[in-house]
Amino acid sequence: MKIALVSLQFEETATGGGGVHVKNMCDQFLKSGHIVTVISIHTEKTVHKVQLQDWDVPLSIEKRANLRVVRFLIDKGISQPYVGEKNEEFDRIERFVKASIKWIKSRQNEFDAISLEGHHIIPGLMAKELQGVDIRIISKIHSLESTFISKQGESLGSFEATKEILSKLQKWEAMSRFADLIVVNSPSVKTEFIEILKNQDAYSKEIEQKIKLSSSGCNENFLMKDEDILEKLAQIPETINLVTFCRIDPSKGVEYSIDGAKAAAELCSRNLCLYIVGIPATDEYLEKLYAKAKEVPANLEIKFQLKKAISTPDEQKEILDDKHIYILPTLKEPFGMSIIEASARGNMIVSADSTGPRYMILEKNDTEYDWGIATQCGVLAKITEDHHKNLANNIGKAIFWTIDNWQKCAENILFFNKKIKQKWTWEGIAKQSLEFFQR
Repeated sequence: MKIALVSLQFEETATGGGGVHVKNMCDQFLKSGHIVTVISIHTEKTVHKVQLQDWDVPLSIEKRANLRVVRFLIDKGISQPYVGEKNEEFDRIERFVKASIKWIKSRQNEFDAISLEGHHIIPGLMAKELQGVDIRIISKIHSLESTFISKQGESLGSFEATKEILSKLQKWEAMSRFADLIVVNSPSVKTEFIEILKNQDAYSKEIEQKIKLSSSGCNENFLMKDEDILEKLAQIPETINLVTFCRIDPSKGVEYSIDGAKAAAELCSRNLCLYIVGIPATDEYLEKLYAKAKEVPANLEIKFQLKKAISTPDEQKEILDDKHIYILPTLKEPFGMSIIEASARGNMIVSADSTGPRYMILEKNDTEYDWGIATQCGVLAKITEDHHKNLANNIGKAIFWTIDNWQKCAENILFFNKKIKQKWTWEGIAKQSLEFFQR
């Protein structure tokens, strides 16, 4: 099959889970013998490595056996695809989409299926503009950014919430309905997408039937052996290592990890060390986190490990293997691939009770507390209306509960990893995607 993946994030331009997802899908399709084209954008990290061709927009085409990587130079001198104010980002992505559509339409016979990967404009506007081409079009919505704006008008993302931005986001997101199939990564995202369609007077039963569920995962060989996990966590160590490993961005809520670790340190007498690991989005946000990390209880240390690029599987193992508890503090997380990776390498899970983690972690016999929910897969810290005041304390109590139930939580990792093998390996997800590509 001749497959195209359209994504701002691929290899050097990846900034988070979306880029990891696209790279792993690409690798799996190639492994299965398919011919793959990735259509992406140039940044400072990629543009100097290639020969640019003259076209409407300068582009490069790199061929590697059955893989072709096409990148458009939309803006010079950008460090990553989303740099700048929100409207500046929108304008850049619209120009990228316009170039991608024209390039695809000029060579329609080269593709059997195209997967439009990302947020708003790519799975939305692009699906609308590609109507009528003789290619199977899949809109894979990684996240619904309009849902990052709360009922109170507060942005839970890294952008300023305005009515204009909300209107644009919802309009583009609803345009995903023009694809042959719409793929979302959790049941709650499906519910939110249907709500957006209804608000745009665009809902129909036929469109709802086109919505499919498919998530992200890890390679099966990335999972640590059960016996190695039990050995790693056989005793409570002298210093318990906590980690948050993600893009260091306001939308990820990293400050709640820091404040949550502080709250946990005040509740327990054990020594804790919190590692904040990832690619920083802005110096301004990093400075805010550094300031928070200065005043901590005597039994807590906070360390930052800043990255310049997405970590390889071996680097991920190095980051995760000597840690014990993984914290995902994000208020709005549609899936939460980092939870899978962390559990795979023998870390107990503490997550904010967001849509994606809730989908993965909830089980039948869960126990509710005033601070959240304890399950066989990990612990969810309650997000209240007044999350600014309560979430850090709830994360702290969730960490304390995990330490207090160490042996039980260590065994829960094995249960969660069994679930990961059944539902969230890249091999299984790629097989499912190939079924979506069939007419």
